[in-house]
Amino acid sequence: MKKSKYVDIFIREAEEHLESLRKGILSLEKVGMSEEQLNELLRSAHTLKGSANMVDLVELAGVAHRLEDLLKNLQSGEQEFSSDLVDVLLVATDAIEALMAQAQSSGGISVNVDTVVKALESGALDAEQDEASAADYQGTERRTSIRASVERLDQLVNRMGEILLSQKAMTARQAQMTTLLQELDSSMGGLQASDDGSLQSLRGNMVALINDFERDRLQLGYQAEDVYQRTMELRLLPLATITDEFERSLRNLARNLKKEVNFTVKGQEVELDRNMLDAVKPILLHVLNNAIDHGIEEPETRVRLGKLKAGQISLEARYEGSFVQVAIRDDGQGLNPEKIRETAIKRGVLSADDAAAMSDEAVIYLVFEPGFSTREFITDVSGRGVGLDVVKSNLDQIKGNLILHSEVGSGTELLLRLPLSMAIFTGLLVECCGETYVFPQHYVAEVLRVSPRDILEEMGREVIRLRETSIPLSSLSRLLEMGASHRVSERLTVLVLSFREQAMALLVDRTLGLQDVVVKDLGCQLKSLDYFSGSTILGDGNPALIISVADLFAANQGRQKLQLRQAYEKAQQNALRGRILVVDDSITTRTMEKNILEASHYEVVIAVSGFDALEKLETGRFDLMVSDVEMPGMTGFELTKKVRQREDSRDMPVIIVSSLASDEHRRQGMEAGAQAYIVKGNFQQGILLETVETLIS
Repeated sequence: MKKSKYVDIFIREAEEHLESLRKGILSLEKVGMSEEQLNELLRSAHTLKGSANMVDLVELAGVAHRLEDLLKNLQSGEQEFSSDLVDVLLVATDAIEALMAQAQSSGGISVNVDTVVKALESGALDAEQDEASAADYQGTERRTSIRASVERLDQLVNRMGEILLSQKAMTARQAQMTTLLQELDSSMGGLQASDDGSLQSLRGNMVALINDFERDRLQLGYQAEDVYQRTMELRLLPLATITDEFERSLRNLARNLKKEVNFTVKGQEVELDRNMLDAVKPILLHVLNNAIDHGIEEPETRVRLGKLKAGQISLEARYEGSFVQVAIRDDGQGLNPEKIRETAIKRGVLSADDAAAMSDEAVIYLVFEPGFSTREFITDVSGRGVGLDVVKSNLDQIKGNLILHSEVGSGTELLLRLPLSMAIFTGLLVECCGETYVFPQHYVAEVLRVSPRDILEEMGREVIRLRETSIPLSSLSRLLEMGASHRVSERLTVLVLSFREQAMALLVDRTLGLQDVVVKDLGCQLKSLDYFSGSTILGDGNPALIISVADLFAANQGRQKLQLRQAYEKAQQNALRGRILVVDDSITTRTMEKNILEASHYEVVIAVSGFDALEKLETGRFDLMVSDVEMPGMTGFELTKKVRQREDSRDMPVIIVSSLASDEHRRQGMEAGAQAYIVKGNFQQGILLETVETLIS
């Protein structure tokens, strides 16, 4: 079984437990030990250990195990609590975090596990560890700088982008060379077994050439990426480059409109690519002008309302990972949803029924529609139906996003999320109807594998439920009008897209992974092509179109249902082999077990605790139960005993899957009434399936 695909699930779960461990450890030092706090820490450490074992992260499981032992000693009084011990516990959490990063980087990060384990066993850090941790964060200082023309920098960035594309093409060529060698071996009956020395020598030279090619390719990739990033840094300019001139123009506009405005800027030092600054400048200016014209009241009105005479407008920028968030706020009159509804109906943007059905939160986004204006008369500033429409179209071009909040009488807040650069971004490659497309990663909230049984119908539309929220379901092939439908199968691939506080679940054939995408223009012939914002060259040298997520959301309005659930239920024809209840408080473990069982055509219901399991047993019949042991509130042994006491579940088989591996624990499981006991550290897909099949049949 390939467990690597579950590592991402484990990492998300582990991050929560790691945060809980750190907060709890620091709380021990601040407010002292409590039984409840220690139990919480032990549960987090134990879950980390078991879940890490399930995905074969042996070193991480080992550190979590030693951490759990130390906490148990602390709980029993065998270990004395001290500030030095807190240092050891925190170092252990740092090691776990580094091992998580190592797992995500496929071994690219080195972690000295032995030193951490030694500290956990002894309960103290040695002097060498203190020196090592201090040495790890030695910085270097940039001492020199040069001037370079913007044109030369642009040329250099474009050339570096081409080099990155060439390096990705080399990866595909290497794979082709390896495939050719395998085909040659097969066609010649296995050159390795040949007695012909010349053929053996030829094959050896080919293998050496492929290995040398791989080494050179990796080295080129590292160097090209490093040079590209350093070159991009040369093009970064502070936001102050464009905001410094805003204050004067806004002051003049306010005076012309007989208004007073106090404009402030924070985060002027935040840096963006020069081309991004050029693109975002008209966006910011339109929003600020609109705030003064539509939002800020006249001085007399503001005083009468109890506000400051001068309107307050602020622009604040800050980094958010590889993005910049710009917040523009004003304390004006805000957006009136009822007035926007009336205008939308009057201008034919919406029907009266559609306008009435829309929430106030959704209605205010109508101000970004083309030609929309609430002004009854035209001036050189307002009433022409342009302005915020420009904001939306320009933002779509630079693959940005926005969130709008407003309260009548209090003001408006517009949050813009902008990529640092327009030249390169991380994209998710997907396949649909035999073609490869690129989605900007920041629009993809999640990638799900869902069953057609998970598709529901609400208010005449098909949806999926995600964390108590209904998300409309659509299909990429249908939106692109490709004339093909998705094959109905047990598992469907769905992208959850997020755009301006809206969500869409989009069916694709499959995902092909993430890739750094160098953006290319479509050219004048394809410039007006719907649904696409650009193109790129993939690692195999083939082109791929970049999806315009904004166009997909606009096109999805009023689409017919896919009827996938009905098609699936018709094709299923009672193919399920049994109904199984999976009980585990670890999301990693229960997701893995659920996927394994469902892939073998078992219907699976999950429970997150013993109490949750008993509730599900009250409302449904199950052919078998798979349960963890150590869970909050009720152990798996206690749950099994209660199952045996119930009339309707007395004969239901129970399998214990736990990281507790001692003979004593196995005996307790058998005495509780379990028919099988599987240790997580030795967990294999085949063993679970064979055990389930044996017990159910």
